[in-house]
Amino acid sequence: MSGTWPTQTQRLTLAQLADILVAEGLGMPAASAVGVADGLLDRCLDAAPALAEPLKALLDEAQHSEPDAFVRQLAEHRPDDFTVLSTAVVGAYFLSAQVRRLIGYPGQQPSPLSVAGEPDYLDMLERVYERHPGHQEYP
Repeated sequence: MSGTWPTQTQRLTLAQLADILVAEGLGMPAASAVGVADGLLDRCLDAAPALAEPLKALLDEAQHSEPDAFVRQLAEHRPDDFTVLSTAVVGAYFLSAQVRRLIGYPGQQPSPLSVAGEPDYLDMLERVYERHPGHQEYP
């Protein structure tokens, strides 16, 4: 992220809120333990920039509240705001290499197309090719 957003105070606030949403347990680390409020947040917001402004507003508001009560109030009375917070936290959490390793997810892997496994695909391509009149340039 560029500029002064998120500030250190906003990051600390997010870490507190994140640990309420994703607490340590069942062999999994808490959200703050994997860096959800640090570089993972930056990566998450780079991937989903629409979350940045509403998340910033929530973090500024949450600085003046008890974290557990704030999360509970969002969940019960402000579902859209809760969605912003939980999406950012969970999105950043699953960007963690440690978390992906613990759940057995290696990340995206190449999946070559097998012609033998997709005969209908080749038939479809043939039909498209046969009806195509040829490429024409338009001004």
